[in-house]
Amino acid sequence: MDRARGHVPVIHRAGSLALITGLMAVAGLGLAGCTSSSSSPGAGSSPGSASASPGLSVPGTHKATARYQITAPVSTVVIVSHVGNVTVTGGSGPGASVTQQVYYSKTPPTTTRTVSGTTLTVTYDCPAQLVCGVAYTLAVPRSAAVRVTAGAGSVRLTGLAGSVTAKVDVGIINATGLASASASLTTRAGAINATFTAAPTTVQASANVGAITVRVPGTTSYKIAADARVGKTSISAPQSSSSGHTITARTDVGAIVVAPSP
Repeated sequence: MDRARGHVPVIHRAGSLALITGLMAVAGLGLAGCTSSSSSPGAGSSPGSASASPGLSVPGTHKATARYQITAPVSTVVIVSHVGNVTVTGGSGPGASVTQQVYYSKTPPTTTRTVSGTTLTVTYDCPAQLVCGVAYTLAVPRSAAVRVTAGAGSVRLTGLAGSVTAKVDVGIINATGLASASASLTTRAGAINATFTAAPTTVQASANVGAITVRVPGTTSYKIAADARVGKTSISAPQSSSSGHTITARTDVGAIVVAPSP
């Protein structure tokens, strides 16, 4: 590996990270907006109620919260977000619940919740304006496969046992209490923290700028490949080159920790 080249992009990435962090701060302010609006329910959901609270963080920004119950059985959940935090928690199922908080400066985003077979897809579109986004909180069946794609915002995954995939342009990925056999976690700028309660078969964690921490049960040995181009790597989880349980962690800038679960 040419580690000398690893230092070249740091200045460029640092400048980009500062710019992106500023954009995230603006989006965060939008979450504390002021007046109400509601969005129409999508297919497979029951109507939700909208509410709002006054705020002074971004004058002229509007906010509304609605909750939808998905009664159809769900085995796969797909979330496509642009700006806003995403939280997914595993539950008993078989359906799911979706709580969304929309915020916008002029025109409300169009949100959709569709069910095709047993796949629930949640997303939204924003008209061009200064501030617009949606923060999502979902309760889904514990065994459901979860796939999250996000622009700017944090992703939190809790108590899931199905396969998980999370890709974020800018934001932190926190995954706790996972019993998933496979997990793929990627962020361009942010950090990744993943804790497993059962030994995973495959874990892939990747960041351009950000630290990675993976904690797995210490009762199983793992085939581990960890590469931090600029940063420290610490591996204390049991290792075996012949193990059928693999962990791959890579970051351009940041530390990597692979350790036993507490």
